[in-house]
Amino acid sequence: MPRYGASPRQSRPRSGREQGQDRTFGAPRLLWMGLVLVLALALALSDSLVLWAPAEAHPLPPQGHPARLHRIVPRLRDVFGWGNLTCPVCKGLFTAINLGLKKEPNVARVGSMAIKLCNLLKIAPPAVCQSIVQLFEDDMVEVWRRSVLSPSEACGLLLGSTCGHWDIFSSWNISLPTVPKPPPKPPSPPAPGAPVSRVLFLTDLHWDHDYLEGMDPDCADPLCCRQGSGLPPASRPGAGYWGEYSKCDLPLRTLESLLSGLGPAGPFDMVYWTGDIPAHDVWHQTRRDQLRALTTVTALVRKFLGPVPVYPAVGNHESTPVNSFPPPFIEGNHSSRWLYEAMAKAWEPWLPAEALRTLRYLSSLETQEGKKR
Repeated sequence: MPRYGASPRQSRPRSGREQGQDRTFGAPRLLWMGLVLVLALALALSDSLVLWAPAEAHPLPPQGHPARLHRIVPRLRDVFGWGNLTCPVCKGLFTAINLGLKKEPNVARVGSMAIKLCNLLKIAPPAVCQSIVQLFEDDMVEVWRRSVLSPSEACGLLLGSTCGHWDIFSSWNISLPTVPKPPPKPPSPPAPGAPVSRVLFLTDLHWDHDYLEGMDPDCADPLCCRQGSGLPPASRPGAGYWGEYSKCDLPLRTLESLLSGLGPAGPFDMVYWTGDIPAHDVWHQTRRDQLRALTTVTALVRKFLGPVPVYPAVGNHESTPVNSFPPPFIEGNHSSRWLYEAMAKAWEPWLPAEALRTLRYLSSLETQEGKKR
């Protein structure tokens, strides 16, 4: 669960962990058992922990009951001896959690337990578990404390519809007017000789600043072909010079070669660029990393596409923590002002004034609120 744009090196001091790591937990045993269940829910639902894998065709999970939970809950029962976890017990645990987090929101304790859980369930390698939890732990507690998910909804998500119901789309129902829809009209193809436009579509460039040729492309970490990936076994080759079709992102030279080849393929009337610029090393990214990727790749696009209008969109990987795009009422260091301001500056030559106002909406809101005070 995102931390509203803060990076691991810019988050709150970790004195609580350092000072209290070896202390005996004073919270009731029921509360801490429940917290483990919460963490399972958070880890199962967090896109940031369903870390990237090579492109494959996967069926969509069932609505309202992610398939990942089907895999994690049985392991939880085995690991913690919850073979008889029933609906009333689950609801009691989540009620205790809601009360406990409001009275004692101890992030360090929750984070420590989440790391143990991540390791026990082998969700990721230990180093990744440690880093990802430290990046997201503040959010998990804060978002859970603000959550509208009731015990019945949470347990319905974990144990099935017989225990409760959670409809992720319930708040998006729209009442349509009574006026009937007009009958559909078959499309009319353009007349011969009608003007056409050539549109270039760029997406998911995912530049890995730490890509290293020769490293293992199938390492234990969620992202490979990097210094920490180690060398591959003698039976298979390492990462290639231009990239690798595996658990790897791209070196900058590959992106530069791609963009430089687009000139002869043109001319283009416009470019749609739908984001996802940084690499998939989401467990230890910083704001500095994200802004470097934004400015570096933007400069390459401008260099090779010249005066062609580019219409960029924000991808889910642009922020850190990943997927962290808080609403405008979140202010201060927790806001995404650092990202939107940088985007407005980098993309100003391309975007019309209205689009730039949209990007700077958060910043202008903060300024207006400051003036009111």
